Amino acid sequence: MGGLGKTTLAQLVYDDNRVEEHFGLKAWVCISNDFDVLKITKTISERVGLSTHGDSKDLDLLQVALKQKLMEKKFLIVLDDIWNENYDAWEILCKPFRNGPQGSRIIATTRGLHVASVMRSTITYPLKKLPEEDCWSLFAKHAFRDNDLGVHPELEAIGREIVKKCNGLPLAAKAIGSLLWSKLDINEWDKILKSELWDLQTDVIPALRLSYQYLPSHLKQCFAYCSIFPQDYKFRKEELILLWMAEGFFQQDKQVGDEYFRHLVARSCSNNQVTMRIFL
Repeated sequence: MGGLGKTTLAQLVYDDNRVEEHFGLKAWVCISNDFDVLKITKTISERVGLSTHGDSKDLDLLQVALKQKLMEKKFLIVLDDIWNENYDAWEILCKPFRNGPQGSRIIATTRGLHVASVMRSTITYPLKKLPEEDCWSLFAKHAFRDNDLGVHPELEAIGREIVKKCNGLPLAAKAIGSLLWSKLDINEWDKILKSELWDLQTDVIPALRLSYQYLPSHLKQCFAYCSIFPQDYKFRKEELILLWMAEGFFQQDKQVGDEYFRHLVARSCSNNQVTMRIFL
């Protein structure tokens, strides 16, 4: 199930200072449903400091070079959001990881236990949904300015009803809380609670669909534009603003673009970054 916090948990581990000190080589790769062994191998190689230009289409050469690199130091590789259930493809991908230094680790996040069994995981950590009270605390943290619920006691009852619809998913609670942060009005909250989008049977978490649907039109087109980038793509703010301007989303004024960007960050589920995954 998506939205339980698998990627967030893996990111916390990956960024921990103790992990940084323990592993000499680190690589993070977002996989999703595109399990392209050549592409993944190239990405890992580049993340650990190898140049892949000359061998960009020769998987055997890439894997030999990567194996040699990984034998130099203990490594940590995170493969995020794996959907692949093909055992043979997984075995091919893992060739460079074998015989690495003792203590090296591979962390994989996936929505399916069957995927974990195909990967022959040593240890699995199934994440559970949040208890309702924890889900409420997470929602309130994002919905109320300065986390001051006491200023708006009239919103608590309706807020708790909204939280029930989040179905214990941390991502849903954060997304809908971030949406309502700028709408501290009981009528706006009631509109969200009674929205028909909660009942749509789609692969998209309803709270995420709502958080997009209720964006102002000028921010909606800017956010939707980000879907042209590959998943896990890291862009510079200035680069994105110039692209928005080229599309005619606003006049040739970088200050307007900067304001739009800041508004999207404020509504984002992550700290100081706009998160674009497969939810559009």
